Amino acid sequence: MPDVQECNKSISDLNDQWDNIKLLSEINCPIQSKSVLPNMTKIQNGFIDLQEELIDTLVAEKLKKMEQKIISKTQVAIDILIRNLFERTADIGFLATDDDIRRFVENQDRTDSDRSLILKRMRDYVSKYSVYEDIIVLDNNYRVLANLDDKNDILGKQIKGPNLIKTMDGEQSFVEYFKNSKLQYGEKNSHVFSSRICREGTSQSIGLICLCFRFENEMAQIFEKLTNDYDGSVMTIIDDTNTVIASSDENHVPTGIIVEPVESGVNGVVYYRGSDYISKTIATQGYQKYYGLGWKGHVMIPLHLAFRDNRNLKSIDSSVTTGLMHQADSFSTELNEIINKTQTINGSLKRIVYNGQIIARDDSIDAEYSRLKPILRAIGRIGTNTSSLFQSSVSNLFSTVVSTSLVDTSFLASLCVDIMDRNLYERANDCRWWALDSTIRRILAKDVITTADKKQLTDILIYINDLYTVYRSLFVFDKTGTIIAVSNPNRTEDIGKTLTAPYIGEILANAKQEKYFVSPFEQTELYDHRHTYIYGASITDFNNYNRTVGGIGIVFDSEDQFKTILEESLHSDNNTFAVFADRKKMILSSTNDTYKVGEILDLPDELFTVANGKTQSEILVYENSYYSIGCACSSCYREYKNSDGYQNDVIAFVFEKMADYTEITINKSNDKEIEQSDFAFSMTNEHKKLATFVINGQVYGLEQSYVVEALEASKTISVPGTNAVIRGAVEFNDHYYAVVDALALFDKDEPSLNASHLLLLQLCDDEMIAIQVEKLVSVLEINLNDIQPVEISSAITGIICLTDGSDRTILEMDPQIILEKLVENQVDEDLEAALPLLETMEIN
Repeated sequence: MPDVQECNKSISDLNDQWDNIKLLSEINCPIQSKSVLPNMTKIQNGFIDLQEELIDTLVAEKLKKMEQKIISKTQVAIDILIRNLFERTADIGFLATDDDIRRFVENQDRTDSDRSLILKRMRDYVSKYSVYEDIIVLDNNYRVLANLDDKNDILGKQIKGPNLIKTMDGEQSFVEYFKNSKLQYGEKNSHVFSSRICREGTSQSIGLICLCFRFENEMAQIFEKLTNDYDGSVMTIIDDTNTVIASSDENHVPTGIIVEPVESGVNGVVYYRGSDYISKTIATQGYQKYYGLGWKGHVMIPLHLAFRDNRNLKSIDSSVTTGLMHQADSFSTELNEIINKTQTINGSLKRIVYNGQIIARDDSIDAEYSRLKPILRAIGRIGTNTSSLFQSSVSNLFSTVVSTSLVDTSFLASLCVDIMDRNLYERANDCRWWALDSTIRRILAKDVITTADKKQLTDILIYINDLYTVYRSLFVFDKTGTIIAVSNPNRTEDIGKTLTAPYIGEILANAKQEKYFVSPFEQTELYDHRHTYIYGASITDFNNYNRTVGGIGIVFDSEDQFKTILEESLHSDNNTFAVFADRKKMILSSTNDTYKVGEILDLPDELFTVANGKTQSEILVYENSYYSIGCACSSCYREYKNSDGYQNDVIAFVFEKMADYTEITINKSNDKEIEQSDFAFSMTNEHKKLATFVINGQVYGLEQSYVVEALEASKTISVPGTNAVIRGAVEFNDHYYAVVDALALFDKDEPSLNASHLLLLQLCDDEMIAIQVEKLVSVLEINLNDIQPVEISSAITGIICLTDGSDRTILEMDPQIILEKLVENQVDEDLEAALPLLETMEIN
């Protein structure tokens, strides 16, 4: 972490300056150092503690950012793979009961022509699903009857292995395995899903069907999306023996090697090929109770590359970052504590310098005071350097916290649309697969469809819907658009309805098997008048592929599926929610019930112009809160929305609430310190010294002789008799004095805000009070002719205008008027009694 090391060195160098200043003060100013050094030592100790806290927090936040990124990516890699494989478990169940494949296996007199027909049928299936390398059909003697891959010369061969024997035993509906297999050529491992083919209506095995998944191809697509930021990490999938079975960088971490797993929750540093790596191993969360073969995601990132930070917050509106910084306690307790402690140290340093400037001098220490001046200036410079350094460090920490959220929300949004695209790819393929079913095609080609035919259609649809659970209903309609069968027994009222939607007309006018059609995302009575997509495909005559005899429609359960995609993509955080919307801002789904499907998502227009496959993230004030909002627009997956002619942009939005919005008023008058050089001071002119300070953004001044010392406002204690003017009491030299709100003394409707310091004033020989001030400025020497008298105010006797061309002013307060006002207000009797009582308690 180079920036953390640099910060630590800078703070250590500053700490050395503290020691030098303390030594010089003790040597050159032995009398004054007695009052200065204890406070400096106390501040330095707080400085050292804050240094440790700041460095620890910087390290923790950067580690959190790095971990969050690599863990999220690794979790996505394994979970997207598992989701894909889950779909394959349904495919194998569907193909194992295909009537044409079953009849082909049963036919003992099969010919080459029969084989060609069944190969065409399987090719039609695979043309819809580019996730398969091969489909292999075997008889009950494990002899290959047909396979699609021409390069795989296994036709007629007997291939009998333990997994195929296990499949034939029929104890499981399917068997999944990943190993080198004689079913495929080459030395690579094959990912195979196998299932029995049974005689119709029985459990008698007559053969096997095997689907060979394109594992390497699928992992290349997953890795390509997850490693496009070139952060140096290598993502892998490992099996239950910790052997790498897929790698995003074969040259760096090749398949076949065994890696050292590091379970989630542990900060693991492993040694690999001469370098240290941060490593994480993540188990799948599973999908619909499917967990695959026990594989895990495993990521390794070189230690020297792990903490590079390329995110720049300059693109964010400065008013937003400023306001968010003021609300740091809402999203980072550590950051807020450091900001508060930094302000405390800076305030303490300011009081040391300020009190050094207002020391009441006599002749015996006059010479020493002249030596104290440069030391006070040096302390002031340390204060400025300290403020600058910690401000930079806090800004770095703030940037890390905020950029972590920005990166996270945009990544999660990208994940949401990627999973959605993959999900809907399967839907586009499903409807075309099922439209190829020979039984459905033969029935719809009849001139008269009997009750028995409709019953058979219904049974087929029910079986399919039981395998593929993402649908609310499947339906088949004839060439007039009239529904004749449904899969959902609760939707039987749909039978007999004639559909007239445009997509139905397009289905009936089409005869191409590769085409699919999708309804707009709209309310439909087929989904209980809720919004969804309906995917459909044309059903052609089995004996005449050019004749369309009807179609199949599949009602996607969008309410449940989309919400599940969004929920499972998010972290379990109550301050985060996600939304799917289209480019017209219509909401498709949300994890926040406040945002209803079909309503408009009220966000800036530019967020809805994000390009396909791209992400964007912003910090915005939205719904009276500061939100980190990441968005990503859908792109494509394999052929889906890539080469099939379908276009439907969906944008995922991920909202992470960072803090409540509070309007912040920035006092520009305080942006620049007032210094002696801002005045044309001349020693030949009559002048006075003013102790200057800020209350509610305005700079005030009091003649220095009335100011005893600057104290810390946090030492104010509550006592009986407090009110809008009298705010409490403070201890000084074993006595207690009233703390007064000077503004409220003259105008009870305008109390002082954000008091950080107290100024102890000697108003007369027997009257001392402390007034609340927001900020200490300096002790300034002002020419009397630069002070313009003011007679219209009861509190202000003069006004000084700065000569720097700004409109800043200093208002001089009259201590005697303050005393008169106190007499008018009559300090409460309870308070008068309480102050000596406090002193008595202190002594005892």
